[in-house]
Amino acid sequence: MLEKAILIVFAIIGASFLYGLVTPTPIAEPVQAQEELIDAGRFVVEQGGKQLLEESYTLFFTAEEGYMLVSQTRTPALEDGVTLAQQYQLDPGFTPITYHVAVDASSGLQIVSAQWSNLLVHMELLTGEGARSANVLRTSNEIILDNNLISQYVLLILAMKAGEIERDFTAIVPQALSSFASHMEEPSIIKFTSGNIQYEGGLYRLHIGDLLVLIVIHDGRLAVLEIPRQRIHAYNSSLFPEGISLGLEGIADAIPSGMEEQEVTFNSSGITLAGTLTVPAGASKPVPAVLFVHASGPVDRDGNVAGVEADIFRDLAHSLSQAGIASLRYDKRGTGESEGVSSDSSMNDLLADVRIGLSALQACDKIDRQSCFLIGHSEGGILAAIIASERDDLAGIVIIAGAARSLDVMIREQVERLNRGSGMSEEQLQMALEQEDQYLSFVRLSTGEWSSYSFGQLKEAMPWLTEEKYDEITALSLLWLREHFQHDPLATIRQVSCPVLIIQGEKDLQISAREGKLLAAGLAGGGNSDVTLNIFPDLNHLLRYHPEEANLLNRHLDLPIDLRVTTAISTWLLDHNVPR
Repeated sequence: MLEKAILIVFAIIGASFLYGLVTPTPIAEPVQAQEELIDAGRFVVEQGGKQLLEESYTLFFTAEEGYMLVSQTRTPALEDGVTLAQQYQLDPGFTPITYHVAVDASSGLQIVSAQWSNLLVHMELLTGEGARSANVLRTSNEIILDNNLISQYVLLILAMKAGEIERDFTAIVPQALSSFASHMEEPSIIKFTSGNIQYEGGLYRLHIGDLLVLIVIHDGRLAVLEIPRQRIHAYNSSLFPEGISLGLEGIADAIPSGMEEQEVTFNSSGITLAGTLTVPAGASKPVPAVLFVHASGPVDRDGNVAGVEADIFRDLAHSLSQAGIASLRYDKRGTGESEGVSSDSSMNDLLADVRIGLSALQACDKIDRQSCFLIGHSEGGILAAIIASERDDLAGIVIIAGAARSLDVMIREQVERLNRGSGMSEEQLQMALEQEDQYLSFVRLSTGEWSSYSFGQLKEAMPWLTEEKYDEITALSLLWLREHFQHDPLATIRQVSCPVLIIQGEKDLQISAREGKLLAAGLAGGGNSDVTLNIFPDLNHLLRYHPEEANLLNRHLDLPIDLRVTTAISTWLLDHNVPR
């Protein structure tokens, strides 16, 4: 929404259950009708150590009308600058009434608003290009927590003190035109430093979906807010003008309560693979478990590649543990702490790793080997189906954003779809497709690996090839490409007899929702009657809520995995668990 001015989208989400907090100014039973100043101050927000924005706020209260929060945010480090002006009203019981934010950016004025009726919260986003809106059902335990604004936490602290917000609550995020289930853990004590002085505060871990937000309270007031995944650090400069250091290196990898994690290794064809076993804490008997199967490329155990921190598997593992389900995720060969060379890995190599990983999971004492599942994302869905077609000891598989057709067909279709969507002329499009056909044809007819061919031989088959393009096309094993070009996922899926959950997103440009329908039809054609197909609107390939037109530039990695995905998977796994 803020274009280049603000490159992050906070999940500035509220918390609950902070009993014993002391508010900056007592709010007990105001008896006068006049406006009372509750709090005022300024927050400084940094990303990666660089100042991003400042927010100045003032909070008023009247016994008749409740609370009014006004604030203004500016981006002093940017030449063109962006300002956000907020007005947020809640009744005396902290129930939201109205919410408005005006964004003054170089692209023009933009308005975000939310209005409450008896049943619905209506959110609207107005820009120079028009309006978008959405409705969510009201709950008895909800609060607004909008993007790029810290001051709502002042209200949250007051609401927590008053016992008006429970530990589990709904966060309304108007800039995302959505709402998220949120959970606040019990606090722990933390020491932090400002200047040369050490202080003590309460550290609270808030989960908005699967996004971890850290809140530090000092003397009843918000001192620090951090979002480790986004490298966001916000501090109250009114209280600590010299800034605050938490000393929480590695907090992004902090293990949420209610689970235990341990490092594991297993050997696959002479290569040691490293991973993480996540188990619900305190389980009295063996629990169901999943093995995560990666997407293509050098993907680590958490579902990340260099420069793209999606954390798909990490977030799913933590979410599943809250539902009583264990999981094993591992670094693909040649990534993270696993041995091997990623670019040399064939499809059969990866399948061998999945088989060994599944055996390692089933061998764990805390795991119920009768209730083991595979969860495959993108290419992982293809591999999971192959494994499921080979054996009868799986309780089920989950295919997320999986393809139903061979990779060469998918690549050509994707090139045409993306180039046509970019406004390319028909002549330019046909030229691009001709080049792609030359590449696909070479792969189909090739033998050996890329190193088997000189640059001149490759350029003869693909006249458009340059040194830069050579590095791009050789990033994946030539054998891996050939194997996928020759593999028919539909033929395989027809042989899968175990229960299958298919999840696809309508805003997925890499793998269209049509693929999920084809997979479901293939399973039915093969006689499998236990098939669940979920096609979610406004979901992209990396499982994020994506309200705008489908594109590859905005992946919404600052948001958690869509709650619809985690809920669907957890519910389905528990429904298909084989009870002991």
